[in-house]
Amino acid sequence: MVMSTVEVRPHSIRLGGQEQASIMPTRSADSSTAIKPRPAQVQADTASAYSVSGIQLTQGQQQATAVQIASKSLQVIGKELTQIKRGLTQAVNQGVQNVPGLQDTLVRSKATIQNVVEHARFDGQKVLDNELHLKLDKADIRRFSIPGLNVHRLSDKAEQIRLDFPQGQAVMIQFDGQADGARTVKMLDRSLIALGMRASLADDGSILFEARDNAYQQMQQKVMVTGEGHRFPAGQPNVLNLKSEPDGIAELGFDLASRDGMKQTIAKVNQHLRQVQTSLQEAKAFHGELNTQMRSIQNKTAQLSVDDVNAKLDGFVQKSGEFTSTFQALNAQANVRRHTVVALLK
Repeated sequence: MVMSTVEVRPHSIRLGGQEQASIMPTRSADSSTAIKPRPAQVQADTASAYSVSGIQLTQGQQQATAVQIASKSLQVIGKELTQIKRGLTQAVNQGVQNVPGLQDTLVRSKATIQNVVEHARFDGQKVLDNELHLKLDKADIRRFSIPGLNVHRLSDKAEQIRLDFPQGQAVMIQFDGQADGARTVKMLDRSLIALGMRASLADDGSILFEARDNAYQQMQQKVMVTGEGHRFPAGQPNVLNLKSEPDGIAELGFDLASRDGMKQTIAKVNQHLRQVQTSLQEAKAFHGELNTQMRSIQNKTAQLSVDDVNAKLDGFVQKSGEFTSTFQALNAQANVRRHTVVALLK
């Protein structure tokens, strides 16, 4: 029988002529052993974990900035509303003529409020609406109506109305003089979905439209209507003036001709002041919850990274043990003495 001698040369194993094989990693083997890639993978996984948490933290920081912008804006608005209320209260108690520059002061304060609402933005998105509500995590949607477009107006007259929007988009509204107004608006709503808009029916019969703020701005003085001579003129399309719904702070007017008018204005100012206070409380609560979530992310990130590393190392130790056991068995086979093999074969 022919015996062949096999010399096994793994990366980090050297079999000599001694009875007991020795596992002696060389310098090159030491630098390329399987132990090295494992920590690299751990580092990659840990880096990935930090990357995910980093994104979450960045998003949290962005939201925190938006909350701060909203809070500071509300504080300015509250100050201006208080000034308006103070001027009107003096006018009611002392007479308009005894409050110098009242009209200019009221107009200036209202303009300041509208300017703050319009420019209170983060990353291009408004953080307050015209009603002074927080718009955090909400799409920047504008609601508007078209004067004269009301399901109760000339409800017995059949008419087909065409609305032409920018970019060549158009929808048809069919009034047959018999159908329920709610059904007509529902059909209109379905047609508007493809245009990125929606429609609904208000309590007074007006048709309310919804569109993103940027789309609403593009539609100003660009929406055309063509009727059949009842609700809207026939023939050439006519430009429509869109009415923002609700106008909120923009609707605030100053009737200084009577005490009752001024008292009604004060009542509206008080409503806005209450909303400012409510929005400030919501912003404070939101900011507190945000801080808690961000701290939780930071803590979980630190814990997970350590646990992940330990788990990876434990897995490596287990695989390393299996690798060593395999080599020990192989080593035992490779170092069986020749006379032992010959004796066994006899």
